[in-house]
Amino acid sequence: MRALVARVALALSIVTLPNSLVAQEKRTAFAFETAASLYARGEYEAAIVGAEKELAANSGGVATAVALVRALTDVGRPADAIARAATWRTDPAMAPAIAAAFESMGKLAEADAAWRSALRGPDSLRARVEQLRLDRERRGGTAALASLNALVATVEARPGAVTASESYAIATASRLLGRNDPQRFKDALRWYDRALVLDPALLDARAELGALFLEKFNFADARQTLSQVMRANPRHPRALAALVRLNSLDATGGTRDPLAALLAVNPHSADGHALAARRLIDAEQYDAAEAEARNGLEIDSTAPGPWVAIAAARWLANDTAGHRAALDQAHRRLPGSAYAEVELADVSARNRLYGEAVKFARAGFARDARDARAQALLGINLLRIGQPVAARETLERAFALDPYDVWVKNTLDLLDAYAKARTIATEHFEFVIETGDADLMALYAAPLAEQAYTALTTRYGFQPSERVRIEFFRSHADFSVRAVGLAGLGALGVAFGNVLAIDEPPARRPGDFSWASVLWHEFTHTITLGATDNRVPRWVSEGLSVYEERRARPDWGGGVTPSLIAAFGVGRLQPVSRLNDGFVHPRYDEEVILSYALSAFVFEMLEERKGIDGLRALLSGYRAGGHTPQLMQQVYGLEPAALDSVFDGWFRTKFAREFASVHGEVTTAPDGSTRYRVAGPLQDTLAIAYAAAERKDWPVLLRSARSAVALFPLFVEPFSGYYMLAGGSLATADSAGARAAFAAITARNGDAVEENTILAGLLLAVHDSVGAIAALERATLIDPFAVEVQLRLGELAFARRVWPAAVRARRAVIALGPSDRADALYRLAQALAAAGDFPAARKEVLRSLDLAPNFEAAQDLLLTIRSSGKAP
Repeated sequence: MRALVARVALALSIVTLPNSLVAQEKRTAFAFETAASLYARGEYEAAIVGAEKELAANSGGVATAVALVRALTDVGRPADAIARAATWRTDPAMAPAIAAAFESMGKLAEADAAWRSALRGPDSLRARVEQLRLDRERRGGTAALASLNALVATVEARPGAVTASESYAIATASRLLGRNDPQRFKDALRWYDRALVLDPALLDARAELGALFLEKFNFADARQTLSQVMRANPRHPRALAALVRLNSLDATGGTRDPLAALLAVNPHSADGHALAARRLIDAEQYDAAEAEARNGLEIDSTAPGPWVAIAAARWLANDTAGHRAALDQAHRRLPGSAYAEVELADVSARNRLYGEAVKFARAGFARDARDARAQALLGINLLRIGQPVAARETLERAFALDPYDVWVKNTLDLLDAYAKARTIATEHFEFVIETGDADLMALYAAPLAEQAYTALTTRYGFQPSERVRIEFFRSHADFSVRAVGLAGLGALGVAFGNVLAIDEPPARRPGDFSWASVLWHEFTHTITLGATDNRVPRWVSEGLSVYEERRARPDWGGGVTPSLIAAFGVGRLQPVSRLNDGFVHPRYDEEVILSYALSAFVFEMLEERKGIDGLRALLSGYRAGGHTPQLMQQVYGLEPAALDSVFDGWFRTKFAREFASVHGEVTTAPDGSTRYRVAGPLQDTLAIAYAAAERKDWPVLLRSARSAVALFPLFVEPFSGYYMLAGGSLATADSAGARAAFAAITARNGDAVEENTILAGLLLAVHDSVGAIAALERATLIDPFAVEVQLRLGELAFARRVWPAAVRARRAVIALGPSDRADALYRLAQALAAAGDFPAARKEVLRSLDLAPNFEAAQDLLLTIRSSGKAP
């Protein structure tokens, strides 16, 4: 049933801005600008001035007055708006604008009275719907919904045409009724559609349609619809607020910050200041977040958004009394609503406090059992803390309440797939892997995870309280759903504490990433989150995870790159004291990945100062409720400004050669945004090498490539000097040069699967089978699914009597489903017997003979095993 319902597209249609409206906009550029036309385009200040002039000259009627009142309200001057509306107070056409002004001040009774005046005019149906909406908001309960249902039924049964205003009203009513009957959400879309066909310039309706798509996590349609609003009016407050929320969930927006635009339109916007406070909460600036939220209470002291933001900031700052007081204020404005708890659950999850998110979501469900989002957040966070059975039950209830929530639908589909997965347990881990991949992935993941457990629990002095659950995903889309409910996430792994989700190698192209380094990275999160009771800042946890990757293996964790040096040099990265912003509110696409790299160097510097004891003390401080500024002072004696300065000096000194080779150049785009590019001697030298490669001028290429390596020896990624050397050496049959280049690449690039296989061949050509085996083992760790590489490694390791590598490679071949399974089992038994594990060898040779009873080599091996007397 769920799949059938889900196939019904939520987006019945999206109304685009018609050519007639675009043409109208172009014509108005040459026509007389009325206050109403200026208001429609978002030129609110000009509309106010124009309206005042029109009214003073008695050349404007009620339409001019409406534009004046709406413009004053939208720029945060509702009291002035109400005062200017006095002359038209009894005019039904003015009533909606007056109601909006009163509501923006939190005066809901006065707003209701204004809507009552509108009952006599052309917006009478909308007025009745808005009265019932306000009644539900003020009193809670279901009486208003029952009245709305009856009202909608009356209109739908009524013959004759329906106006744009009436269609918008019924869309609003249907959206509210969706909580009791989710099919009403489809009705809401139909009525929005009709309203916009009748009046394409009804931007409020279009903005609400975009917000509805956003509520259902339909990001593509939400962005398209909101973009239509922005093309007509780039300062539309509701559309801007929806875009802020959309961008916080879906980082595919442009460079223009809609929050800055929203607060520029209305510096007193309760919605805007609440959203700005949420950003500061993400950056762990809790006192600043509270101050920001209180700015949103200047005009409406009851606005729930700012109060909830204050409640969240106080909760995360361990101020229980302040949290409770703010939450009470939000409840006073929204009795019986789960809104506050839903927001608090979301904030908790964004700050990786998944257990707290469960508690808040349960509290929201207790306040309103029909709130689908509270149920959804409860189920999703139960899944994050490793309770899949309870999560499924809860998500099924959420889906029944709202089958159009894409996140819930995707997560339930993923849980359906869990039933087909295998669970494999080791001493400290529980692996959940797709059945066809389980034997192969466990062969590599189990020993690696246990190695990480021993290394990191010893280093940090913390052990998880239970087995850590690691879920592997062959499909990156499935991994994305597990992480954030939607496909398209750019990450490779995610940690929810004792639950980790990681891409398998087939989820990406070979060589795109190392799943093994991701596992080490994510398990480090388990340690740092657990050691701090999930209170470690994101940048600290991420920095330590990358740092521990680098400590585990020199080819993991990336390292210093030209982009990092260039960005740091021109100030395109946040200072250490604000580095969290680089993760949670990046200003450009590359900032997040560069912040990962930079934060790891911060902890390299800090360990140099105080060793592992300093890092342990830092984590203990977070667990005790401390925050970064005071903890850096307590543990390292560094105030924020000193921390920034000390790190700046350390980083520039450590990479002095690299800073001499690379610098950044900042450019300004036509839209005013700034970008940087890598420049300097390294880039110039590489450009010469690239040009030489194009014309196959190998001497120039090799000479330039060697110069590039000398300028930046730590840069081993594709298009580096090392890759130029490798290509040029192969082209000139310089095997020694090629071996040296590939050896340098594979020593520091943990994603270099193909490069390792090439290196193995080059080493075998000079009879270095030990080096070749090491290269092939690196390749199979990156991509264990490459059967030809596994076969090659198995034979070579067997010949060189490197039994562990031979056994693992031959087990991998069997897990990959060889065409001649009997032969593969025999070869595994052969390796096991040579390694001295006769019981295991006997088991595998018997499996071979079960498939091929006349297999003479297997028969001979079985006799040899029996004659050894070391196997039953």
